[in-house]
Amino acid sequence: MPPVDIPLTPRGMTPREISRLLRVGIDKVMGWIHAGVLQAVNVGRLGRPRYVILPEHLEAFVRGRSASPPPRAPRRRRLMELVDYYPD
Repeated sequence: MPPVDIPLTPRGMTPREISRLLRVGIDKVMGWIHAGVLQAVNVGRLGRPRYVILPEHLEAFVRGRSASPPPRAPRRRRLMELVDYYPD
């Protein structure tokens, strides 16, 4: 995901605005909302839901999706030398 400059507006953003901001399809944003990955507030009263994503929810989502440093390589264990106590 490319770096995102989160707009500092006090109002929330619609899924369409989020999809344009993150350069993904609106279906992907709706999938994140339905999966609970991206928090949103349903402002629709009856019938079809209308979601608004608050700035703090978007910030938490982007922070959680940002790249982290690569994991450290596991330490290699030294092989133990076998001692033959009963030579042939």
